[in-house]
Amino acid sequence: MGCLMKEFRKLISFGKNSFVISLPKGWIIQNKLIKGDLIHIEDDGQNLILSREGSSSPVADKRKVILVDNKSLEAVEREINSCYILNYRTIVLKGEQIRTNIRNLQSLFHNLIALEVMEQTPNTLVAKDFLNMDKVSVEEIIHKMDLVTRTMFNEGSKDFTEENYISVNDRDRDVNRLYYLLYRAALFNLDNPLKAIKNFNLTAVDFVNFLLAGQFLEGIADEIRRACRYCYRLTLNKEQTAKLESYLESLKSYYLATMKVYYNRDIKNALELAPKKGELNHNLDELEKYFGDAANLGKASARMRRMISFIHNMGRLVYQGHNYFDKGDLD
Repeated sequence: MGCLMKEFRKLISFGKNSFVISLPKGWIIQNKLIKGDLIHIEDDGQNLILSREGSSSPVADKRKVILVDNKSLEAVEREINSCYILNYRTIVLKGEQIRTNIRNLQSLFHNLIALEVMEQTPNTLVAKDFLNMDKVSVEEIIHKMDLVTRTMFNEGSKDFTEENYISVNDRDRDVNRLYYLLYRAALFNLDNPLKAIKNFNLTAVDFVNFLLAGQFLEGIADEIRRACRYCYRLTLNKEQTAKLESYLESLKSYYLATMKVYYNRDIKNALELAPKKGELNHNLDELEKYFGDAANLGKASARMRRMISFIHNMGRLVYQGHNYFDKGDLD
């Protein structure tokens, strides 16, 4: 579905008690309507939602069977995640390998929000999803992803230990679970535009923007985890530790400032933040020179550069976000 078309049509008096407007010919053709067809009208306060009869029917309860034999755990996981995102409400695993790999296969379901194992036999696992997609808010998911990412920044910018890395890694899994749900909710509402307008007052462009925001947040969380993994493997003295912590704090500040302009839809300050990407990359160059050939520093800095890029792209959503973020003149 594309962006909602906006145009004005004159209200015409029809008889003593009625008024009419003409409907766009393109909409009539797109929905294959002819003279005499019924049009569903839904009153939503100040808005009227028009649809062809039958277009508001319930969404089908989809079911998918996945054969697991002769497949790696990673391959099965990809299929399960795909089914979840495409809103299959029942996912069935079948195969002889279930008997010998039951715990790992169960964990694949547990990694997805609201997907629960309901039936188990030696060669079958059945998981069902009970989410009401009409109530899953993409805005709330973005906020939750952001909160977890902030915690990852707090943990990952100091205390470079393996124990701390394990904690950051666990939180990254939480961000991944939220992202899969966001992806699913976005696709669901793109497939059901009337529900999207009625339930959330959001258009197709809005959901594309939220999906992009989720991709950037998921990418930021991934790079925090990876940078943290290489940082804890560094052998640092006190001064080196302080310099690394200081730089990571600057990355965190950049992230927090970017999320502030994102939530406020602040185009002016988003544009002012844009040059920060170059500044942070320059400072990282200087940090690399200071550390010299320190093992794992190059790998850590590569993850930081990708992190900077994802944060920069999050800010770009504000000033390149089309009508969702459009607040008129920048002044």
